[in-house]
Amino acid sequence: MWSVAIYYMVLLTTVAVAIRRGGPFERWAAYTALIASVLTSALAPFPAWTDIELNIFVIDVLVLLSFWFIALKTQDFWPYWITGWQLIAIFGHIQKFLFAEISAWPYWLLSVYISYPILLLIMYAASSSSGKRDVTA
Repeated sequence: MWSVAIYYMVLLTTVAVAIRRGGPFERWAAYTALIASVLTSALAPFPAWTDIELNIFVIDVLVLLSFWFIALKTQDFWPYWITGWQLIAIFGHIQKFLFAEISAWPYWLLSVYISYPILLLIMYAASSSSGKRDVTA
């Protein structure tokens, strides 16, 4: 499917920019996205989106926790944005769980396309990073 190939191209570009230009938190966020995407592809290769996708939900919760931890450890603002967007994805799962009549299309759309602003922001943060970050204890 072309959408998967395009997504992985954007993801791998994000990881490459984070490795080349980013600091430890940008790399951490990029690796989180990479690991989550690979796990999602492995554990839910062909989701139906007609019911809550439990495997994807669990992965998304773990991603949320990772992004939240990054936000707590840095004084930068970008981790709060990616954490917020990830929280929107979590609410999409919860909404599908609570209201089964929601069609597969909007559930799929929210779950899949919320990743793009997250990846683009990680790429932006990494490209504007000097490779140094203040870490709060």
